[in-house]
Amino acid sequence: SMLGLTIWDFILAPFLIALVAYFSKAIRIKKITDPTLNFYYLWGFRYRMLIIVAYSILSGTILAGDQIVLYFGEGEHFASLIKENFDNIYLLFTKGGRAIDEIANEKGYLALESNYLVVKVSIILCLLTGSKFFLINIILGYLSFLASWQLFKVFYTLYPQIHKLLAIACLAIPSVTFWSSGINKDTICMIGIGIITKGFFDLIINNRQVLLNSFLALLGIYLVYTIKSYIILSYLPFLLYFIVRYKVTLTSNDFLRFILRVTVPAIFIITSVYIFINSEDLFKEFSSEKILESVSRTQGAFTGAWNESAGSNFTLGEFDGSIGGLVKLAPIAIVTTFYRPFIWECKSIIMVLTSFEGMAMLFFLLKIFFTKKGIKTFFLSLISNSAVLYCLGFALLFGLFVGISTFNFGSLARYKIPCIPFYAIGLSIIYYNIKNNTISTPKIT
Repeated sequence: SMLGLTIWDFILAPFLIALVAYFSKAIRIKKITDPTLNFYYLWGFRYRMLIIVAYSILSGTILAGDQIVLYFGEGEHFASLIKENFDNIYLLFTKGGRAIDEIANEKGYLALESNYLVVKVSIILCLLTGSKFFLINIILGYLSFLASWQLFKVFYTLYPQIHKLLAIACLAIPSVTFWSSGINKDTICMIGIGIITKGFFDLIINNRQVLLNSFLALLGIYLVYTIKSYIILSYLPFLLYFIVRYKVTLTSNDFLRFILRVTVPAIFIITSVYIFINSEDLFKEFSSEKILESVSRTQGAFTGAWNESAGSNFTLGEFDGSIGGLVKLAPIAIVTTFYRPFIWECKSIIMVLTSFEGMAMLFFLLKIFFTKKGIKTFFLSLISNSAVLYCLGFALLFGLFVGISTFNFGSLARYKIPCIPFYAIGLSIIYYNIKNNTISTPKIT
């Protein structure tokens, strides 16, 4: 049965894709003068549209899970309440909680604002599209593409020489593109990361469009912090550290450089301490996600070929919630996030695809390690290149969080997508450093 997809979805989707393509082409012709960027924008867009179609059909049929039952289903339900009686528009401006959960079809989810925020996005899109699942995915998937595009542009400014590797990392990694192409938490978090990065980069380094970029950065922080606060807590310190360090290299005023040199590490240390002090709350949040998973599993929301069943569960050993416990489990948690499931652990075709992706990443890492001066350049880059520290620092910290808190390969494939592009970008920069016998962050001339 086609859960969530109707005949109207298939009739209207080609028209919306054509409209988005027309709009997209207008942007490209007007805004993008660099032929290299033009090429990647065009191909990134086409690839994304294909993935959105695949995501919509698969999640409307065999992968039917929370994106249909919870985010689209409740969005449709609440949108119909607003259409029936416009007084119900207050539903868009309320936080998730017991009162909202009472109105929902599926009980137990919307008591948490982290779930209800995604539903609110869904309500708005349901009102815009007449509650068509396919059309909602096209709109969100395209926004997600634009956010990934902004991320690509930031790194392209720094390292135009490795544009091919950067384009793959930001625009083409299959699992990242797939899980951020429709109505779910992961898509909104990826959009958030893209606009936070663009916002701060343009604000601090390019001093451009102050109002727009402040708005984008704050909107991104609000969305991601509300949905998954641990993404923000592991991402923002590294991003800001990088941007301010980079600003120092561009600043000619010695006094200002000195001030920045002193304040940046101080801010970084204070933030890190804050995260450690509040880590109990973070782990509580992880356990709230765990509770949700068990709720959804008992309600049979996660059925289908994605195989979120006992077959794809794994364990890393007991985590006691302490910093010591965190450090002890760190290596295996990080390996699990980036490289598992290993091929012999796969129980379904989709897991095999995820596994190939992990293998590709492992080969890239090994290629770096086995190149002449590879290991030395790897560690020196990590210490003295602020772009590498930003990408790999975030990827490893986030990978640690996700690896420790996830017990199922199906969930892991989705939860880990925010850090995968940064892992790939970090390694790409190190690869460039080895080839060019350098370790420093380049300057924009």
